[in-house]
Amino acid sequence: MGTAYSATLAVSGGTSPYAWSAATLPAGLSVTPGGTISGIPTMAGTQMASIAVKDSTGATASASLAVTINSSPSNSSLPPRPATTFSLSHFGSAGFGGDDTNVFQTALNYTAANGEALEIPAGNYNVSPLAVPANSYLLVDANVTVTANSGYGTSDHLLNVHAQNVTIVGAGAATSVFHMRKAEYTSGEWRHCLDIEKATNVTVSGISCNDSGGDGLYVSYSTNVTVEDSVFNNNRRQGSSITGGVNHIYYLRDHFTNTIGTAPQSGIDVEPNAPVDFLLDVNIQDCYTDGNAGDGLLISLWLMDSTSQPVGIKVLRHHSTGNQRYGYIANNNDPSNAPGSILIQDSFSDQSGSAGAAGRFYAANGASLTFQNLTVTNPHVNGPDPSYGDSAAVDVIRGGGGTVAIGNVHFLGINVAVTNGKVDHYFNFQDGSNKGITNVQFVPGTLSGATLAPPNGLMGGQGFNAIN
Repeated sequence: MGTAYSATLAVSGGTSPYAWSAATLPAGLSVTPGGTISGIPTMAGTQMASIAVKDSTGATASASLAVTINSSPSNSSLPPRPATTFSLSHFGSAGFGGDDTNVFQTALNYTAANGEALEIPAGNYNVSPLAVPANSYLLVDANVTVTANSGYGTSDHLLNVHAQNVTIVGAGAATSVFHMRKAEYTSGEWRHCLDIEKATNVTVSGISCNDSGGDGLYVSYSTNVTVEDSVFNNNRRQGSSITGGVNHIYYLRDHFTNTIGTAPQSGIDVEPNAPVDFLLDVNIQDCYTDGNAGDGLLISLWLMDSTSQPVGIKVLRHHSTGNQRYGYIANNNDPSNAPGSILIQDSFSDQSGSAGAAGRFYAANGASLTFQNLTVTNPHVNGPDPSYGDSAAVDVIRGGGGTVAIGNVHFLGINVAVTNGKVDHYFNFQDGSNKGITNVQFVPGTLSGATLAPPNGLMGGQGFNAIN
């Protein structure tokens, strides 16, 4: 997966601390001062390396090094692979242009029931909806394409994970591909490619799930779900929806791109359906939401209220590029809201259709919304916001109809760079309901290019701005 493997070092003789010097190591390994092994070894197990180890006085202490390579990457959450693996071909003929559903389902059921892994060899397969059973371990080789048969109903999903202890491991998103027949889906929004509901302990790694009639990835009422190094492209409704009832969710290094078809058309949409739909420990790290017809990242809490559990969402090092509406947007309920916190940190918004980031209809009595170290470049590529007519880089804004003050939105260390001439102010705090704005901050980092600034881009010409 292109990630560093962990290693345990056993060094004989000498005194601590050791200082590493010249070394002859197995291919792909290197030693840094302090005894860290890095690189990508080709096999697991214990390997011997020849190395000169000196103690703190400079005397040679040892000349041997045992390196034990673990079977899983140190930054991967993959469960250990079962001892026995069966190929799909063991269960029947598949990959020759016919309907392979029965062979796939039989193989999944058998290997899961017996604690074995199922390997899908290179080839092109056609399937109707598949149920992935509890205790499945599915290996998808390189050059595998699994295509949805024609005729999926409006609520049919290609991969259905409604169980516990499920692992799906591909050889890489470019080469381990699940896809549907989007051109056939001219109505509806529920034909998801990967549907994870009422599931526990699910890991998905190194696949793509594309061309659905709904979401590339749908997650609801599930716990301990990790989706890493995967791609969700050209889906009809969202790249992914997280609809609530979730705890310990991790999206790591994933791409959610080119969503178009039916609203909201976002890269990722975090949107509970009822007050009971909690959002606990939701983590989105090092991901990309690019080229979507809606927002890059949408967090929509308008169906939660003060009876809901506290929201916990953390977004780190996110890239949002070329989305046709906002790079990042959050909204919530009026007048009653869930408490908690939303943090979007060390992230980027580039060439969004409207503002780079916005708290839109975001009531101040809800979870805190913080953008920390956000970099916004060339927003408003489509001109002024079509709903409000403003051209600010970031917003806290709403129109009429609100009953409580908006706010509890914090822009801290915001960097804005504009070269397209389409941004007039760096920030805009605007309440069209005339109920007030409270607890809002704009703390700039570096700012350049807004046509009406400085000093008008900053409140009263000051570098620190807070409305309380």
